[in-house]
Order: sequence, then structure tokens, then C-alpha cells
Amino acid sequence: MSYVQMDADWLDNVLSANDHLFTGTLGPRITEDAQRYCPVETGALRDSIEDSMNGHTLIVSATGGAGGRTYAAWVELGHRVFHPSTGIVGPERVAAEPFLRPALYMVRG
Repeated sequence: MSYVQMDADWLDNVLSANDHLFTGTLGPRITEDAQRYCPVETGALRDSIEDSMNGHTLIVSATGGAGGRTYAAWVELGHRVFHPSTGIVGPERVAAEPFLRPALYMVRG
């Protein structure tokens, strides 16, 4: 009969290896690809793309820059046009220009 014996710190070893993969390889590569795919007018959106860790979870995010600008989702997903003079959201749409999802879903090997 065969037995498998697990080290007491096996989970810590797995999490440490994942953290190293996320911070050393995967996070920077996804960030670089997202920056490459990002549409550029001023460069603020591209420059706001960053990767970080939240516990053992990799986060790749974009805001659009400092000063409370948070328009990355509008660019990624598209949006309807707001007309400030009338206060109406019109039927016109701005097409999506995805940059985060293509970077995330890229096959890496």
C-alpha cells in the first residue's frame, strides 16, 4: 500500500510560488500588454495601468490618471454619450476599445 505524506507547510509553499509567479512574471507581462493595447490620446490612461497584489490575488488595474479621473471602464466597455447642455444621455454610443481584457486573455506559454 502506498501513502502520500504532505509537508506541514505545503500550502505556504504553494501560495509563495504563486505570489512569485504573479509579481515576477504574470503581472508585469499583463501590464505591459495592456499598455501596448491601450488607446492613447494624452497617455494618462496608459500610464495609469499597474499591477499589484491583494493578499494572494493579482490585480491589474487602470484608472485614467490622477485627480479622480476614472474613465478606464468607459474606454474598455464603451458608453453612451452624455450631452451636458441638455443633461440627457443620448442614443449615440462610443465604441469599446478593450485593452485590459485582451491583455488578460492572451495565451502565454
